[in-house]
Amino acid sequence: MSRLKSTAAATGFLAGIAAAAAAEEPLPAPGPDQLAFSVGNMDLSADPAADFYRYSSGGWLDRVERPEKYPAYGIFYVMTERLTKQVAGVAAAAGDAAAQAPKGSPTQLVGDFYTAFMDVEAIDAAGIEPIRGMLDEVAAAETLTDLTRISGEQAAAAGPALLAMVGPSADPADNSRHAMFVLGQTFGIDRKLQEILRMPEDSAPMAAYRAYIRDLLAAAGYPEEEAGRIAGSSIAIERQLISVFLTPAEAKNPANKFGILPYEEAKAQVPEFDLDLYLDTVGFERPETVYMYEPHALEGLSEVLRSVPLAELKDYFAFRLIAEYAPFLSTALRGPALALEEALLGARNDQPRAEQLYQLFVSKLGHPVSQLYVAEYYPETAKAELLDMIERIKAVFRRRIEDSTWLSGPTQAEALRKIDQFYYKVGYPDTWIDYGDVEIVPDDPVANIIALGKFDLAREREKLGHPPEHDEFSGRSTLPIAMNAAYTPTINGFEVTAAITQPPAFAPEMDAPLKFCRIGAVIGHEMTHGFDFSGRQFDADGNFRDWWTPEDAAAFLAEAQKLIDQAEAYEVLPGLHIDGALGVGENMADVGGITFAHEALLDYLEDHPEENVEIDGLTPSQRCFAAWSQFWTMKATDQYLRALVANDGHAPDFYRSVAALQHVDAFYEAFGIGEGDPMWLPPEKRARAW
Repeated sequence: MSRLKSTAAATGFLAGIAAAAAAEEPLPAPGPDQLAFSVGNMDLSADPAADFYRYSSGGWLDRVERPEKYPAYGIFYVMTERLTKQVAGVAAAAGDAAAQAPKGSPTQLVGDFYTAFMDVEAIDAAGIEPIRGMLDEVAAAETLTDLTRISGEQAAAAGPALLAMVGPSADPADNSRHAMFVLGQTFGIDRKLQEILRMPEDSAPMAAYRAYIRDLLAAAGYPEEEAGRIAGSSIAIERQLISVFLTPAEAKNPANKFGILPYEEAKAQVPEFDLDLYLDTVGFERPETVYMYEPHALEGLSEVLRSVPLAELKDYFAFRLIAEYAPFLSTALRGPALALEEALLGARNDQPRAEQLYQLFVSKLGHPVSQLYVAEYYPETAKAELLDMIERIKAVFRRRIEDSTWLSGPTQAEALRKIDQFYYKVGYPDTWIDYGDVEIVPDDPVANIIALGKFDLAREREKLGHPPEHDEFSGRSTLPIAMNAAYTPTINGFEVTAAITQPPAFAPEMDAPLKFCRIGAVIGHEMTHGFDFSGRQFDADGNFRDWWTPEDAAAFLAEAQKLIDQAEAYEVLPGLHIDGALGVGENMADVGGITFAHEALLDYLEDHPEENVEIDGLTPSQRCFAAWSQFWTMKATDQYLRALVANDGHAPDFYRSVAALQHVDAFYEAFGIGEGDPMWLPPEKRARAW
């Protein structure tokens, strides 16, 4: 199944709670407010030793207002806005050319997908009839066995994970073979917001979610009273299921997710659910053992199946099916989702229909649309320079490991082996996934989604016949059209996408401090993920293995604790503090990223002394650190910030803009920051793991 491609999930560079969406008005021309590093975005009257965020970004903060449609706004939102419009344009052009394009070509696939999705008149006329057969099958179910089979049928078409989510991926202990995983369920709300299900029932977010379910079902034709009843019972089911899940902080530790059980023991945890039938229906062989990625998910499911009446389970199935396929059904179903977004994140972004396609392409048709996007927008010349930058940053990281005074010999040797075996790619894959056999038609968007889901599952089944292979740039966070870079521990490597290697993160004409301390820091960030709280538990071959001496592990955890303490002392909103344990990996990666990038910049300037000059009155180091800080300038709603802190390991961008710098000795030297200054972090509190 597509959602099981990497159980040791890729660690993304950006927070993703509210994907930036495109606006209806044209993008402004690139300028200091939007796309470029600029002294005009700084406040040079501010003292960098007192308030570095104000110093680096005060001009922007004074001048730029967050558009009401965005829950948060900053450079990455502007970049994603531009990207969304570009993808919409690529899809529209493919739509015009699809009829004449070879069948199975990216142009035909993307174009017919676009045409089917854009035919609003036909979609509205059909209402929810395209999924009527699924709903009727649920209504006709008489036993839990029937619901088990329906769950398997949905999994086989990449539909919602209704009662279980079980499937194969590389064995974390030996990634030369496959293993089966019990991952738990998905929910009717995005996984990056699902922690609201643990909030009090009378909380505002829970009320908003209940209203969403009620209004969605009403828009689908349910009587209002019945829709309200189903909303209540559906939330009760989901709250019961998530109550046994790992917390977001617990889930960051792979040791909590890789416990193994004999398959028969796993089955015994949920006798009400026929795991044999489920796997048979999906098309997977029954394994001897399973990894319990959510250790208590089957026990929680058993309790639900024992306590919830069949009729309520059927109602829940119907809600999940309607929610899953809503983007491809009547536009009347869109309003409840927008209202939920506004309630949870503080903004309502009703995108033009063509621009709604971006997120759908990311989840459903990533490679074909990325292939068209790269051909249109990605300059091949960017790759060579970025690859050189990666080697320079990698050399800095390697040197720091060699010079480490706290690593013992055995651990240091393994760390060097790991960095020497780093896999990395930039831009797009060498080989694109061939979607040529998928039947995409210009007049049935639901049929297209089902066809793509079945294609994904067929590929997963085929892979089981040989050792696991990494599909380059194939995860949702690593597609060439994803505004991201991501490290994946099971391959000991990272991918930097075409979308993020563009201005203002990178452009060939940018000066060296900007290149190194923006995209270079992104690269260093991903490298550091291989050695952060989670990544360090995987070895050079991408296997989950403890290669640390106990003393070195204790020393590492002491360094990580400094980042936890720093984050937990930061007040995002009155009374709201960052969860240090949840975000320690990302915060450590930020420290590593800017540290390595700055050192690599200095090495580069030694090789290119003609570029070692002041620009706009700033030395290269000053420009580097200001560029990093300005990169993370952001304005956001209170709702967005609360959701981010509860669900995501990425701290708010305005925290990231300064917090990492406080662990870099060169930052203090560059701006003359000394003991007693507000920006000063005592040396003993600076994390120096890498």
